[in-house]
Amino acid sequence: MRTTTFPIFSFLFLLASSLEAQTNFFFPFDTSSRWEYDIKSTFDPPYQSAGHTTIRFRKDTLMPNGKTYRAFSDTRNPFFFFRKDSSRVFQYRGTDSIEFVRYDFAKSTGDTVQKLSQYSSVILTSDQMVSVFGTARRVLRFHGGTVLDDVVDTIGILSFNTQATDIWYQLTGAFVDGHTYGVLTSVSHRTDETPKGMSLQQNYPNPFNPSTTITFEIPVQTTISLTISDLLGRTIFTLLEKELNSGFHSVTWNASGYGSGVYFYTIQGKGFRITKQMLLLK
Repeated sequence: MRTTTFPIFSFLFLLASSLEAQTNFFFPFDTSSRWEYDIKSTFDPPYQSAGHTTIRFRKDTLMPNGKTYRAFSDTRNPFFFFRKDSSRVFQYRGTDSIEFVRYDFAKSTGDTVQKLSQYSSVILTSDQMVSVFGTARRVLRFHGGTVLDDVVDTIGILSFNTQATDIWYQLTGAFVDGHTYGVLTSVSHRTDETPKGMSLQQNYPNPFNPSTTITFEIPVQTTISLTISDLLGRTIFTLLEKELNSGFHSVTWNASGYGSGVYFYTIQGKGFRITKQMLLLK
């Protein structure tokens, strides 16, 4: 009697594929690592260079939802606020002070990582071996809503855009766990997370309706005042007035009770005062 082993081999192949999808995936989350990215624009001409930047995780920041996150940030602005919990990486969304799962490394291709709305979900769309800096590594693609990221095992985020825009960040080199990958143009491996000066970032989103997030960085522990004013310079709301530790901080303003127009936000502390404008459109 003739027997066939094809079904058995097929079963073993499927089992191996399933197991491979569940293997450990390391996502670096320490503040000593850094990543360098080429910034690309897809505007005409396509994929023209828009600069180069170095990004690292900053120290923990307490957000209004009561949880701590690390800013994935260059010297100018934080791109994301992340926290890591086992196989999942959560992102804090400042527009409504909630978090969602941006990455889940225990999922299989085609699985939903996070349902964002009735019409949108973050999905693990691909899981494959790709040559990264001359070595075959596992690369996962997460796609949905404002997320379109490639994440590479052991190294970190290979490519991303900030809010599904036409500006892309492509990894050119990284320094992770004492190892260098690719090409690094910055010679500093500085792990000191103390900011060198005061910085106030542009609110995001801008224009906004009805909520927006304001992020700032302070070099030392100090008392901070963050206020909102109208076109006449009148203070209409005080977002923050308290003593804060050095580092990144983020505050959300819900302007549902205010009309459309230009507003100003001002941060003030010992020896500094910075004002920027924002636009509420309803």
